[in-house]
Amino acid sequence: MESSIHITKHIKIPQIGKIPLYLILVIIVFLFAVIQDYIYSKIKDTGFYISESLLYNTFWVFFIPFSIITNRIVTSVNPKNKFHKSPYNIGIGIVFSLIHLIAFTAFFVFISYLIFTPSHRFVAIFNTAFSNQFYIALLWYVLLPVVYNSKHTPSKALTRYPEKLKLKVGSKTIMVLTSAIQFISTDKPYTLVYTDDQKILDNTSLKEYETLLNPTIFLRVHRSTIINSTYIKELKSRSNGDYDAKLKNGQWIRLSRHYRSNWHLLLH
Repeated sequence: MESSIHITKHIKIPQIGKIPLYLILVIIVFLFAVIQDYIYSKIKDTGFYISESLLYNTFWVFFIPFSIITNRIVTSVNPKNKFHKSPYNIGIGIVFSLIHLIAFTAFFVFISYLIFTPSHRFVAIFNTAFSNQFYIALLWYVLLPVVYNSKHTPSKALTRYPEKLKLKVGSKTIMVLTSAIQFISTDKPYTLVYTDDQKILDNTSLKEYETLLNPTIFLRVHRSTIINSTYIKELKSRSNGDYDAKLKNGQWIRLSRHYRSNWHLLLH
């Protein structure tokens, strides 16, 4: 049974942003660190104080703001030379690791002063954090920008397709607006370019036209045809899996199932 489908404009589905991976990791590590303190206290038969465990493990929370700052710095000042990039990333990692430890220690001592008697000393907490966690911070701040940049590398400049094509007609060369091209078909050894008001014989192959024209608009729908999708008004199904496309001027073009990957979006 034949069926026809009228073409409507495409609807762009908005994308929903994702929670940063490092935020999820920090929360998970923070919770596991507290649980680890509890298990360790049970194994060693020592006291477990939830307030001290939570306070000490705020070390992990500081990764959130400093990771955001680090990523912004590395992204905005990102050396192109790979021989400069590595020392730069390591330098940023060392600096932010030290800032992280200092900020954490200052916070720890401040809260300790408010709730504990006697309070903890800055030097003692800093030395403990430096001995146990500096390498963790360093690895994080060196590797995170590398991973972040690999996922957020700006895409290459969009390919610019010509608005006009130069086509030879006899001894003359004429300019044809690509937007006026309805479809292109083969008439070996030549090709026929059909525009709004004329039919032009040309010696450029369909393969070459595929590289010259915007592939999101000009679709190879048959081994002998490229069609401008903006001119399609209606699709009619054949019983063998092929379709026929009706153009705005009333002309029908066959769409081969062998090129379905190029034009199947027209059906949705």
